[in-house]
Amino acid sequence: LEDLLNIYHPASVPESEHEFKIALASVPKRTKKTKTRQDTDPEKEVAKLERIKLREEKKKEKELAKALKASEKEILKSKKPDECLKGMTILIDQSIIFENESEDIYCALDESNVRYNIEENPVNMSVIWCRTIVDVIVQNGEVVKLEKEQLENVLVLVIPCKSFIQMVYAFMQKSKGKMADELTLVDYITNIKIAFPQMDITCIVVGLDKYQRSVKENDMCDAETKKMVKQVPKTVIEEATTEVQIQAFVNFNFLNTMRELHMLLRFSKAIAEAPQRREKHAQKCLAFSWYADADSSCPVKIGKDGSGFMKLWQQQIQQFNNVGPEVAEAIVAKYPSLQILMEAYRACCSTKEAAQLLQDIVVRRNYGPLGTQRRIGPELSYKIYLFYNSRDGNQVLQR
Repeated sequence: LEDLLNIYHPASVPESEHEFKIALASVPKRTKKTKTRQDTDPEKEVAKLERIKLREEKKKEKELAKALKASEKEILKSKKPDECLKGMTILIDQSIIFENESEDIYCALDESNVRYNIEENPVNMSVIWCRTIVDVIVQNGEVVKLEKEQLENVLVLVIPCKSFIQMVYAFMQKSKGKMADELTLVDYITNIKIAFPQMDITCIVVGLDKYQRSVKENDMCDAETKKMVKQVPKTVIEEATTEVQIQAFVNFNFLNTMRELHMLLRFSKAIAEAPQRREKHAQKCLAFSWYADADSSCPVKIGKDGSGFMKLWQQQIQQFNNVGPEVAEAIVAKYPSLQILMEAYRACCSTKEAAQLLQDIVVRRNYGPLGTQRRIGPELSYKIYLFYNSRDGNQVLQR
């Protein structure tokens, strides 16, 4: 400051502009004080780093929740009836390849775009199903999708015609009291059930009639085979399969050609939808058992103008046992709504008259010369009266 005063003091004013600039340059400049790392507050720096870390964690949590939600949505979608079939794989035993016309099975499966593998199954000449189950877990801050294979408890057993006839013939010999060294049909299926008790078995025999005709007409067949085919009539086959179904709890299907094994597609669809059906059934069981099912395939839509109430009233009547559309239509034609029917009940002079109110209503079946008619009758009339007028929740709708 003293230097500045000396510069601008009248006694010390330079004589030239050049000297003035030199004198001005000699004055020290004021410098801006910058903060050094030593001047910063450590606590503030730590707090700042914590805030940054917290923001990053929240961002990661948000992204993780979003990814988890998307994965769960994808899993729920895969369980829908039109999507669950994509997670099924048909495992066909390699022995089936050597059967006649077996290529027809694979052609049918290829046309339907259903996944299948040809491999060695635990049971010879069998078809089983494998389900791909998808699950998601959070691991190391990331959504990881896990897939595992689960064998279903359904087994389709293809029995060759020659083996089938031999086992039925052994069954016939045993039923006559004769000793049979060959395995009977019951023994064969029972052995499989013992080895795989959890399996629901369906037995399939393909082209049995064609095989029997070819053996009878072919002179090149051995005498033993011809003898068995001739001595095994259809009645014995029915007896043998019936005994197996009763004792081993299996089903039998007789197909004409291998092409008909496209029924495996129906099996695949039913197996794929089975978990959802079981879950739906379990939910129904948890609810009140006396509620009428509301998932009818033909629900009634009520319009804003009131249209549909009569159809709803008709369906309500059809919930009574052995009441078909003709009976319900006849009652609705006489009493178009429940309110009108209740007014008619209240107008009756006695309980007996009210119970017989509907018994003489005529029910027509078809029209024209071949049409028939009958009356509703006292039993159904009494049931409907009791249902809408009884105050006892435990009332039995029988006389």
